[in-house]
Amino acid sequence: MGTHFRAAIDSAASKRGLQFPPSGEPALRFIQLLQRYPDLVSILRRPGQDFLVGPAGRSDLLVKGIKKGRFYGIRHDLFQAFTTVSHNRPYYDKSADQLVWQTPGEGQAMPDSWVPIEPTTEAAEIQLRRDFAETREEQSTIRSQLLGALTNPAPLSVFGRAVREAGLQREWHSFRTERLLEKIQRWAKDKQIQWKDAWLTEGPTDYTRKNETSLSSDTRIRTEDDPLQVLFSGLNAADIQRISIPLDLVLKAISSPKKR
Repeated sequence: MGTHFRAAIDSAASKRGLQFPPSGEPALRFIQLLQRYPDLVSILRRPGQDFLVGPAGRSDLLVKGIKKGRFYGIRHDLFQAFTTVSHNRPYYDKSADQLVWQTPGEGQAMPDSWVPIEPTTEAAEIQLRRDFAETREEQSTIRSQLLGALTNPAPLSVFGRAVREAGLQREWHSFRTERLLEKIQRWAKDKQIQWKDAWLTEGPTDYTRKNETSLSSDTRIRTEDDPLQVLFSGLNAADIQRISIPLDLVLKAISSPKKR
């Protein structure tokens, strides 16, 4: 916890005749001081709570500090890039700390700051869910239901429904996010990209909490049922972000009763 760490720093500083804040910067906040040394410490902000501090490069320790009793998640654009089954290719722009989606074969040269992310596959996503199902050893019925869902023609969406029916959303979220965190850490190390504390957030990943859309590997759209879904199924995340909807239509949609 930041408070405990602050006390330890104050104690060590006083033994050396130092104090915080320094006389030359009386308005300096403790977290601002820590942010000056990203090579030494990692920081996880928690709105309304004390922040967490760990050694640089040990984001796994920050995860352990918050996963007891509360959700943690991956920044939604990174989550999307590492979990979306798509023919498009995600790239991480180091200079802007953001994700860019590119259609293969467009023929344009990639900027040097773009780092490729290997897209996941349906087979890999099915195996991840099978691994989770195998953790339900003491719940044989639920375990069988989860494994059975993966034999369905639409295994990912059916598995998601089975998880909800079993009341295992929290357990699945934690399992999946922890595996994803390990994957992102390996990728960052292999690509020599410095880990950013902002990639880890407290609370469920917004992308999973709000809606796992057609871009997510957890959903299979029945495009034959809805012409609008046919349109969206052919768009990537960057395309969808460019869509604008007139405000009057938004108000109409949220104020009108749903048709059954």
